[in-house]
Amino acid sequence: MTGKGKVKNIMGNLKRYDSRPKGDPETNEGRDQRNGLIILQKSKDLMQYLYTSWVKYPKSEKPGFVADYKKCLFDFLKLIITAQKRYYKKTTLQDADVQLELLRLFNDLSYDLHFIDEKRYQLISMRLCEIGRLLGGWIKSQKENS
Repeated sequence: MTGKGKVKNIMGNLKRYDSRPKGDPETNEGRDQRNGLIILQKSKDLMQYLYTSWVKYPKSEKPGFVADYKKCLFDFLKLIITAQKRYYKKTTLQDADVQLELLRLFNDLSYDLHFIDEKRYQLISMRLCEIGRLLGGWIKSQKENS
């Protein structure tokens, strides 16, 4: 042992380790600390679910509609990550809010065009609303801080 929080490995290089508990993977305890923002994790979960839904879309819609839907989702994730890293977050969060509205619009269109059934529509809507509440709270906290 060479110092607090450092251990020498066989080659003589210093290797960092962290003695803090990482959380219980069975209960997801500590998951938010490992993965960053809760809104980012919820968005990633939505992305995984949407990828399973897009498989069921008509083949003719995949190059156009689904590609635009994916781009909108990636733009939203990019804005969330950018806001996390920036010092002045307000405009980036407002842009993310616009992208979230576009995601809601894509979900509504998917249901109206019968690409998804009512159950999927409600589940995606519920997840988008949850993300919207988190984003709204983040925007509100930024307005209070400035």
